[in-house]
Amino acid sequence: DKEGAMALKQVLIENTTLREIKLFHCIESMEVAEVVAEGLQYNTGVTKLVLCGIEGVGTLVQRLRNNTTLTSLELNSLEMEKEEAMSLKQVLIDNTTLREIELFECIQSMEVAEVVAEGLQHNTGVTKLVLWGIERVGIIVQRLRNNTTLTSLELYK
Repeated sequence: DKEGAMALKQVLIENTTLREIKLFHCIESMEVAEVVAEGLQYNTGVTKLVLCGIEGVGTLVQRLRNNTTLTSLELNSLEMEKEEAMSLKQVLIDNTTLREIELFECIQSMEVAEVVAEGLQHNTGVTKLVLWGIERVGIIVQRLRNNTTLTSLELYK
């Protein structure tokens, strides 16, 4: 609910010791996603963010473009659309502090795979990539040929 989102936003902005946030099926509207996203945008402590089965993932991810503390991002059970994938692509290109990306069952179409693959192709920070239950995984892996920062790749069916 929006009241809970407002409280979380304040925690994200004010609490600098919080290092890990996991949000599982608790954001059910774009309005709530916007509130939480604003907190993430100004957060300076969280190093790991897990988003699972939530609405507005594109809005949340988009605010991470300039975040300089987040090192690990896990997206789980989201079934991203192209718009959301575009947000992730920009984060992959612009955010150089991200070191680990885990994508679980969130890419179901060739169009989304192409967008994410392009972001990974231009990424200069990620050292570990985990792809689990991803359709069109070959499209993504192919774009990693010339990536010079990736040191760990895990693929699961």
